[in-house]
Amino acid sequence: MGAACGVPAGTGPRGRRSGVSPETDPYERLAAIAEQELALVSAFALERVGELVALAQQRTTLVASLPARPPASARAALARAAALQERTTAALSVLVAELGRDLNGVDRARRAARGYGMGLPEPRPVLDHVR
Repeated sequence: MGAACGVPAGTGPRGRRSGVSPETDPYERLAAIAEQELALVSAFALERVGELVALAQQRTTLVASLPARPPASARAALARAAALQERTTAALSVLVAELGRDLNGVDRARRAARGYGMGLPEPRPVLDHVR
């Protein structure tokens, strides 16, 4: 079984990843979601925001299903998920700063365009109506 069969490489019987126990599987899935989020944020495209929202919903549902105290065997997956989340947060901070600069540029351009229109009468609203 492998990717050619539609099953990810390293996946064992019943869709489980090799070396992943039922006890650690949800934590491995949490780390996998974190990897996907980082990939989407790192290659940010506005048209893919819906995918980020879907991943956030998956993460929320998964976290709600986890026990209050994770098993010790989940430590590696949780550490990986936390490190990935830190990187995602940093990448999002950079994106927010870039978008803020872009919006400031748009605002400056709008004010400049208004300045060129000084002295012109205010445009009157036009109402279309049928008699």
